[in-house]
Amino acid sequence: MSQSLGFIYFYPKINYMDVSIIIVNFNSSGYTINCIDSIYKFTKDLNFEIIVVDNQSKPEDVKTLESHLKIADFTLIKSKENLGFGGGNDLGYQHASGNHLAFVNNDAELTENSLLQLLHYSQSQPKVGCIGLKQVNEDGHPFKYSFRQFIDLKYHLFDQKKPVKYYSNLYNSDLSEPFTVDLVSGAFMFFKKEAYKLSGGFDPNIFLFYEEMDICLRLKKNGYQTVFYPDSTFIHYMGQSSTNVRIKNEFTISYLYVIQKNYSYLYYYTLRVVLLLKYGFKSIIKPKKYFSSFKIILKGGNSLVYSM
Repeated sequence: MSQSLGFIYFYPKINYMDVSIIIVNFNSSGYTINCIDSIYKFTKDLNFEIIVVDNQSKPEDVKTLESHLKIADFTLIKSKENLGFGGGNDLGYQHASGNHLAFVNNDAELTENSLLQLLHYSQSQPKVGCIGLKQVNEDGHPFKYSFRQFIDLKYHLFDQKKPVKYYSNLYNSDLSEPFTVDLVSGAFMFFKKEAYKLSGGFDPNIFLFYEEMDICLRLKKNGYQTVFYPDSTFIHYMGQSSTNVRIKNEFTISYLYVIQKNYSYLYYYTLRVVLLLKYGFKSIIKPKKYFSSFKIILKGGNSLVYSM
């Protein structure tokens, strides 16, 4: 065990890696351990490593993770501060040796050898930079969105009601072939390492939410495709990894940041005007639900500080 730059590392034996699996933990070690165990149960015929980044959890939660090191082989990185989802994943990436990267929510659970399927598909498709899977709940029912379009100005003006019917029809159809989408769920994202690196990776400035939109926009700008792989699923215990968060505020802050970062100022300003009108009207009808978001949009989101 060694110390460096405020982090403590536990190093397992490292060989050539096909896939580095990166998991961020925050006060939910039970889910993290379940995720790790499901990976070892179902992942066969490839070399992989698991890197767990703990985002300054409570001491007892960290001790639970440490005790599991005696049972399962993984690298534990203990951050001295809460880096959020983007920063935690980026820290894990810095210690990854695999040719592919799988960023998996700690409240996810594998049910089959999905990583081998994704590895083979990625190796056969040079232009595919990121792949997502179909996420289901613990009863096997699919979530509404395992993939979706970019939440841009066009979405707010014209398409907001259309995707529900579109994606519902897709999920109810016989999906058998992978297809290109704008973005996939951030709960399970599988990257070519070179594509992830070229696109700049997860942005540490995004504490929570819209990380997948940001990175998929940058993948597209760099000539890579994001693909939904329908022939494999994983269980997602939705929301268990992001408790005790001001969810509505984080959604709005992150969204404004991603738009400002990836589009022109004129585009960003126009979208803000549209959102001010939209949330201003909603705030009159339901102030408790929408007024905080309206204030964030009015300020531009930049003056607010993330908290978790």
